[in-house]
Amino acid sequence: MKGKRLVTALALFAMTGAVLQGCGGKDNGNDASSPSASPSGSAPAANSQAPQEESVTLKVWGDLGNQAVLEEPFKKINAAFAAKYPNIKLEYDFAQNDQSLNVALQANELPDLFWVQGDKTAKMGEMVKNGFLLDLTPYNLDLSRYAESEVTYCTVDGKIYCSLPSFFDTNVVYYNKDLYEKNGLQSPTTWDEFVQGLEALKAAGLTPIALAGKSEWDRAWPIFAFAPAFSNSALKAAQAGQGKLTDPAVAETLQAFRDFIDKGYFGKDFLAQDYAAAQFAFTNGKAAAIVDGTWANATYVDSGINLGRFSIPNKEGKKVVQSSYSNFMTYAVSSKTAHPDQAVKYIEFLNSLEAQQILEDAVGLVPTLKDIVAKDEGVKELAVFDEAGVNIYSVLTALSSQESNAADVLMKDVIPKLMTSAITGAEGAEILDKAAAYPAQ
Repeated sequence: MKGKRLVTALALFAMTGAVLQGCGGKDNGNDASSPSASPSGSAPAANSQAPQEESVTLKVWGDLGNQAVLEEPFKKINAAFAAKYPNIKLEYDFAQNDQSLNVALQANELPDLFWVQGDKTAKMGEMVKNGFLLDLTPYNLDLSRYAESEVTYCTVDGKIYCSLPSFFDTNVVYYNKDLYEKNGLQSPTTWDEFVQGLEALKAAGLTPIALAGKSEWDRAWPIFAFAPAFSNSALKAAQAGQGKLTDPAVAETLQAFRDFIDKGYFGKDFLAQDYAAAQFAFTNGKAAAIVDGTWANATYVDSGINLGRFSIPNKEGKKVVQSSYSNFMTYAVSSKTAHPDQAVKYIEFLNSLEAQQILEDAVGLVPTLKDIVAKDEGVKELAVFDEAGVNIYSVLTALSSQESNAADVLMKDVIPKLMTSAITGAEGAEILDKAAAYPAQ
């Protein structure tokens, strides 16, 4: 769930939302709260009662698009928080998506806390510049468990603005092991093996990969997965101003996506298919695989199919994956909150091992902190790769300007044209190059 500066309300409304996120859900106003009481207080004077801390209510927005994945763990996280701080009541609603956030920004009516994507997109930085977020630096959050890159995710101009990430996001191929084995296939070790497997599945009358052609983000996951495998070095060079997006490797990335469409690897009806339909085709055995995020692991585990996972190998057999921190637990505090100290208590709790382990147990993500225990054996498959590469969306966001959002151009122009075979990969790379604002050398 971009690169535009939030100078006016119209600019705010125009900004689109965050990267990575997968499945949808209903906005049911879920409220995980508890009765209020004082958790602690100053030591009472002799023969006097301890003063009771004021009971407050914090309005918190959860990730509506990922409600199906996050509802149960956040019920447990919020219950644990309420037990620790009974004087702080949480009104936690899965109410946040691109539209609701933009409307709240436009009206300057943000909830006390809401999720952000750190430095994955330009949006948190723009909200900071326009005074929407509370600076958490004076609260001296405990950063001892975190690496520098995790702190950087939350930092704008040397100040911290959100709870820290503790899980790794990437895109992988989820596949039906039974269908693969029935057709003599296994997890591929090279790109050529991957493509040969898709041909075999197609010949067997199966849709090799389910694709949500109607969903702007979910239809992009194959390109997000192909990009580091094909063009990691080229994208790094472009972001540094030492190369161009017209590099043949970038064109090859985009062409691979078009080739999959032309060869029918996404099936016949993918253009009319939404995310739920694509997931159903996979879990119902009509499609042999789906490209999705590590954040969706629990959904496919719960489906009951014989599930396998692999990162896409390049032509040399090296698995270079898109790297990104999960924003499932990275929340910011509104600068307008009436209860900043209590809101920061929630930030501190999200930074705790207790909260992080609850999410891990429920969802099965790839932890970046050593003390988080991954109990799901399948998580080990998610973590099998050789190198963490660039995120193409983040690269294009970095190459955007007030006049031209290169990341939006990929999502709204290049990918739709590739899906309809209106342009080649090289032509798509030319479009991105024209939209890019390269750094001066």
